[in-house]
Amino acid sequence: SEQLFVEMADVMAAEGWRDAGYEFVCIDDCWMAPTRDERGRLQADPKRFPSGIRKLADYVHSKGLKLGIYSDVGNKTCAGFPGSYNHYDLDAQTFASWGVDLLKFDGCNSGTLELLAEGYRRMSLALNKTGRSIVYSCEWPFYLRPVQQPNYTEIKQYCNHWRNFFDVYDSWSSIKSILDWTALHQDSIVKIAGPGGWNDPDMAILPGIFVFLSQLVIGNFGLSWDQAVTQMAMWAIMAAPLFMSNDLRHISPEAKWLLQNKEVIAINQDPLGKQGYQITKDKNFELWERPLSGQAYAVAVLNQQEIGGPQKFTLSLTFLGNGLACNPACSIQQVLPASRNWGVYSWVSSLSLEVNPTGTVLLKV
Repeated sequence: SEQLFVEMADVMAAEGWRDAGYEFVCIDDCWMAPTRDERGRLQADPKRFPSGIRKLADYVHSKGLKLGIYSDVGNKTCAGFPGSYNHYDLDAQTFASWGVDLLKFDGCNSGTLELLAEGYRRMSLALNKTGRSIVYSCEWPFYLRPVQQPNYTEIKQYCNHWRNFFDVYDSWSSIKSILDWTALHQDSIVKIAGPGGWNDPDMAILPGIFVFLSQLVIGNFGLSWDQAVTQMAMWAIMAAPLFMSNDLRHISPEAKWLLQNKEVIAINQDPLGKQGYQITKDKNFELWERPLSGQAYAVAVLNQQEIGGPQKFTLSLTFLGNGLACNPACSIQQVLPASRNWGVYSWVSSLSLEVNPTGTVLLKV
């Protein structure tokens, strides 16, 4: 209901979320009335959004935030509400007239792959034609992948970020499967990411929590502390758009600290805009790095083991940045799970880290 989004906008403005960089309050599927109006336009459900989307957008803007909305490339949304097929220009104009700032465009009920691709292209052009700056969040490659390899160069021409994998759930197995998939496909997806277009590991609706474009399930119930640290660290390494799927009115101080951590957000939002990648996998350990501006690197050491206690990992610094990150020397700052200054190291030295099961140590080198 609109009341939920009003309350969430209030919390985002009052409790530091906006100032940390979380700008968008996003409405997912099911916001619409079951039919279009007499002029063929989408309309909000009159019971749950009695004031209409324009008024909600104005309120969200008054808090220094932006409003995101949902539609679908096919003739029906995933939940069976009216889709945008054959209404791309009209829907784009409607969203612009309401003051919408982001569109999540789903891929259900699209018919053929040709119609899917045509719909994504046409909505992109329609949004641009409105003259309003609207972030375009696509699910194009996710719906293509079972049948054909997505053309990411083309997708980036039309979309600002695009979903690659199944819905994220509030569980370690879900986070793990996203990381495994990303590592497996990194050769085809890492090179395309950059300013203007980003790989989105996942999207979801989490019923009963807060319906948001979803990325970060931190602050709910399914992840341990170490697993929450892993998600935050790895989403920063992957240059993933950070969308929270949680109820900010009832969030623990620990989860808030993690989600608002300025050092992690700075890595995620690094202006160089390069996506990170896995460099090596050794038994239960994974080593990932991400090139940052100013000749720096973000480095993540992930312990995939799920039982036992903390384990030692010895990081040879010659591994990093094709041997360039610490040549001839580098300073190392630990960001997660807690801030720590490791000092200056030479190119040929190594660093011994202790990593908890399903946990991650995130460094800036």
